Amino acid sequence: MQGDVKSAACAASATTAVTTARTRLKALTISYASGGTVSITNGNSVTLFSFTGPGAIGSVHVIIPGEGIVAEGGFSVTTAASTTAVAFYG
Repeated sequence: MQGDVKSAACAASATTAVTTARTRLKALTISYASGGTVSITNGNSVTLFSFTGPGAIGSVHVIIPGEGIVAEGGFSVTTAASTTAVAFYG
């Protein structure tokens, strides 16, 4: 089922509560320094997705296949120092 896609910017070295409503994670854009990490957890603190960057500065766009990853109680994005993310959901 097609729905509106929203985005949320997630700052470095922080936990961003993106939404508390049921939604689906569709994609991520991650910019990182050497070895930067991103972890996405749902409202029940279950890890839905995690990423560790390689040993060089870079960025990556992650597209979640199918309908995306469902997050029943919404989700939060936790980023390491010098790592930012944009989460696309809907």
